Amino acid sequence: MKKHIFIVTLLLFVTICQPSFADTVPIPVSSVIKSIPPVAQDFYKSYKTSSENLLYLLLSAINAQNYSIEEIQFKTGSVLFKAYSKEFVASVCDKDGYNSFIKIIPADNNYNFSPALLEKLHTYIENNNKIIFHKIL
Repeated sequence: MKKHIFIVTLLLFVTICQPSFADTVPIPVSSVIKSIPPVAQDFYKSYKTSSENLLYLLLSAINAQNYSIEEIQFKTGSVLFKAYSKEFVASVCDKDGYNSFIKIIPADNNYNFSPALLEKLHTYIENNNKIIFHKIL
């Protein structure tokens, strides 16, 4: 009887503790970051300028790339534009008085498009970030 109890206990010990003997090496963070598609990193971008100035820079970037502007909402800081027969929504938000960020996403949530579209807009904004727009009466 003691022999059967010992065998059952040993069997339970081996089956329960088996996962603890497995390889538990954590996944390196660098491999996780490399697996993120490059487009996902460009949806949000922060700039050192006011949100109003960033909205005007965004509008000039869209115009410079010959994309068509469908709708502008200055109060919310949103722009709906069409590029390569696909609609995109760009939103400008204020972090504080000196920093703001921009988010550009497709309107139909279909993320199958070239990342060059976002790169062109961000490059234009980065190159012209020192321009400050003033209201003219």
